[in-house]
Amino acid sequence: MQNNKILVVEDSKMISNVLKTKLKQFGYEVDRSYNLKEAKELIIQKEYMLILLDLHLPDGEGYELIEDIHDITNTKVIVLTSDNEEQLREELFRYGILDYIIKDKNFIYSIYEIHKTLQKLKMLSDKKILIVDDSSFVIKQVKNVLHPRNYIVYAAKSAKEGFEILKSENIDLIVLDMELPDMHGLEVLEKIRKDVSCINIPVIILSGALTHDIIRKILKSGGNDFIKKPFIVEEFVLKIDLLIENTQKGKSIISKAKELNELNSTLEKKVSKSIAKLREKDIIMFQQSRLAQMGEMLSMIAHQWRQPLNAISSTSTALKLKTLMGKANADVITDATDKISFYVKHLSSTIDDFRDFFKPKKEKQETNFDILVESSLLIVQPSLDDKKIKVIKELNSQSTFVSYANELKQVLLNLIKNAEDALSDNKVKESKIIIKTYEKENTFILEVEDNAGGIPKDIMPKIFDPYFSTKTKKDGTGLGLYISKIIIEEHCNGKLEVENRNRGTLFRIIINTNRNETLMFQKHK
Repeated sequence: MQNNKILVVEDSKMISNVLKTKLKQFGYEVDRSYNLKEAKELIIQKEYMLILLDLHLPDGEGYELIEDIHDITNTKVIVLTSDNEEQLREELFRYGILDYIIKDKNFIYSIYEIHKTLQKLKMLSDKKILIVDDSSFVIKQVKNVLHPRNYIVYAAKSAKEGFEILKSENIDLIVLDMELPDMHGLEVLEKIRKDVSCINIPVIILSGALTHDIIRKILKSGGNDFIKKPFIVEEFVLKIDLLIENTQKGKSIISKAKELNELNSTLEKKVSKSIAKLREKDIIMFQQSRLAQMGEMLSMIAHQWRQPLNAISSTSTALKLKTLMGKANADVITDATDKISFYVKHLSSTIDDFRDFFKPKKEKQETNFDILVESSLLIVQPSLDDKKIKVIKELNSQSTFVSYANELKQVLLNLIKNAEDALSDNKVKESKIIIKTYEKENTFILEVEDNAGGIPKDIMPKIFDPYFSTKTKKDGTGLGLYISKIIIEEHCNGKLEVENRNRGTLFRIIINTNRNETLMFQKHK
């Protein structure tokens, strides 16, 4: 389990209470002590992730506790102080503290900074830093200030040693002295930048003489920052943290970019597969809808053929009877054959009407709504007459447009059949279907309206959904309106709308005109 405990060593109860309250809001467990003695006892008993230490306590100075802490544990220390002197800060960092907080009017903000520092430690933990400097004092000083920040520090006293470490370890940042015994720092920097494996490692240059010319050369050679010797420890620490943090963010961005590139490379394939599945699904739905409509058509054919077939049967039976009775003279035979011929022509005409509907015409053709209405009614009119449903036609769209005529006819027949079923189911007296065609603002409009009572409000949003049907008891597939909407809006560049009006339902087909397409079609006819 992650250690989340913080020890606050502060003799001011007010400050101690504020620290405890705010840190608990960030999810930390907080213990408190008010003097060095209590603090030492708690440190021996418990393991803390952080100690917030006041420098001036009733029974001694906080410096004593810092030394004792380093002897007992590796716990991080952030100092609380009222002093803001540069010399004091430098001395504290040399003691190996993580950070310091000035107890002034911005104290609450500083508590938020404590939380940010702890979060940053998690991100920067175990990052590897290489210090290349021939001074043992500088190396010791760098290790002393970086170890509390969870950095792993490698040291080299020459360029040769430094390059050997670079080959064996994945270094995250290099601190490079300008004056080395075997090579000048700028030469080392140029050599680092020529190595592809090291090209993105941030480098901080240490130099005792930083003129404008040297700074320019450092930056031109690939240095990320520079610090003048003898360096201020706090400045050094802040620059290290900032470069490591920015490098990590850069790596994270690159990693995300790679993930996005990989995603984009596979996304097209995934989209293609999804589109193929959707098209396959739509094809199946079209086939199901077509089969259902074929069933209705066969029912209509049977209905229209029944009377002529009965008439043919009656005529042939009568002719046979008269022949047996010896009364089949030439006039009787001629009359009977004329009647049979008439009925056969009627049957043939019916077949032609239905055959035209089922022809698989996938190419566009020139048509208009008035023609589509008349040809559709030839198929469905007998069924409407049988159910005493009156058809009122208001046809005012004789201008032609180019589209898929048979598919439009399929939609129109579906709308008429839906109106017929609704009128029959609701047993409406004086049933009627009003079919209107007209043109408005470069659009062709066809409306099919009934007086069957309308569609309930809770059903209205679902009527174009696939497999949704109010006719399940009558073997409804729930595909008719779904397919109709696809035909009108995806195939024919139009729109299919529905609304309740005048105690009934009105479906409206709107086809957008394309005058150029029509003219081109007429030109190449």
